[in-house]
Amino acid sequence: MLLSDLDKGVSVKLIITIDEKVFEFDSNVALHHRKEVLFEPIRKDGKLLNVQGNNISVDILLIRQDEKPIIWKNADMTCIRYKRNIYYTAEGSCKGKEFNRRSEYRIFIGEELHARIGQKSIERVVVLKDLSNSGFSFIYPEELEGADGAFVSMVYPARMEDKVYELPLYGKIIRKMSLPDGRMLYGCILLKKNKMIGHYINQKQMEHLAGKKV
Repeated sequence: MLLSDLDKGVSVKLIITIDEKVFEFDSNVALHHRKEVLFEPIRKDGKLLNVQGNNISVDILLIRQDEKPIIWKNADMTCIRYKRNIYYTAEGSCKGKEFNRRSEYRIFIGEELHARIGQKSIERVVVLKDLSNSGFSFIYPEELEGADGAFVSMVYPARMEDKVYELPLYGKIIRKMSLPDGRMLYGCILLKKNKMIGHYINQKQMEHLAGKKV
């Protein structure tokens, strides 16, 4: 699928990596101009978020109902001014591909932890369902008010080589799903990567491949 196939007004997510820190923002297709696709820019505190630089990369993600998302990796996005308005722009010929957000190796956890959720950082008891190099998910007994885009932080005590290490998990809620028993599942993208998380994931993956119980 080409980026130019996106119709005007279609909602997308911009996954912006700045110095290895990942941020996700909602945007939409503003218009098509020549061979480029223009997107509504992201503003924070009235300031335009920069998408250009050697330390910045942008992926464009299209969420589709009942289908896998489409992602355009490293869209080489720039800022332009067109008819007195500022937009983000990317080449319409950029090719996207189906993307499985859960394709990374995930460890089932299933343990209760104390988590701080939302702007007020209210502490709640949640069940950490699973963990990967890029994110984690947790279960809560009911729907959380204002959960969309909320920040979540918790600490997971991971056992590695007969020692327990505290893995800080700091993420942002990017999806939610109702479970058959009425509880809510929330998926989060990790905003702060930690080498220890990667080491823990690798260890558990090797154990799994070796046929050991995870």
